Amino acid sequence: MESTREQVLRLVRGRRDITVAQIAETLDLSSQAVRRHLDSLRADGLIDVRLERHGVGRPAQLYFATELGEEVSGRNYLQLLSRLVRHLERGGAQDLGSGRQALDQVFAGIAEEVAADHVSEVRGTSLGERIAQVSLALEGEGIVDDWRKLGDDFQLLNGECPYLRLASLSNAPCRADQHSIELLVRAPVEQTKRIVDGSPVCEYIVRPGAEAAAATKRQDYASG
Repeated sequence: MESTREQVLRLVRGRRDITVAQIAETLDLSSQAVRRHLDSLRADGLIDVRLERHGVGRPAQLYFATELGEEVSGRNYLQLLSRLVRHLERGGAQDLGSGRQALDQVFAGIAEEVAADHVSEVRGTSLGERIAQVSLALEGEGIVDDWRKLGDDFQLLNGECPYLRLASLSNAPCRADQHSIELLVRAPVEQTKRIVDGSPVCEYIVRPGAEAAAATKRQDYASG
């Protein structure tokens, strides 16, 4: 079980910038308790803080993880690294192209592996059932932690980026997460928000109309 200090570090690590008030609200802690943990983490070199001014008044203190803080993050990065190594061992580096093409190939393979690991957990016949099951299945991967119905559409959310620094260097991890969701819900998925771009959440939208169009396309392909 995570200690409060570990929860605070995980939350800071999963956001581009975060305030004391946001941490306190998310973890249901007092601001004083949050500041004690932040001071301790900063003293250990795991996080740092910057000031952001918004007109008059006191500047906001925004906390973020240092490289050291991200290196000790553990599980999500280790999962990604493990899958990366397995994919390269199975496919062989000689089969890859170069540059972005190679990166896309590798992360496409990782997306398929993530989906294969969780496909048995997604048995719903309706899109809504599969959305709910995918949200639970991918929570442990750090990809999705909540979902909501928005009119006719479905919204999948993630409040913490599992590999923020990597996402800031390349879109490939985000595309892989999106593809994993698509494979499991069996419908097109649109990523509309990213934490790495400054949003408080990563957001994915699934539209029932797009599901029907995709199903028709698959049927046409099979019959052709």
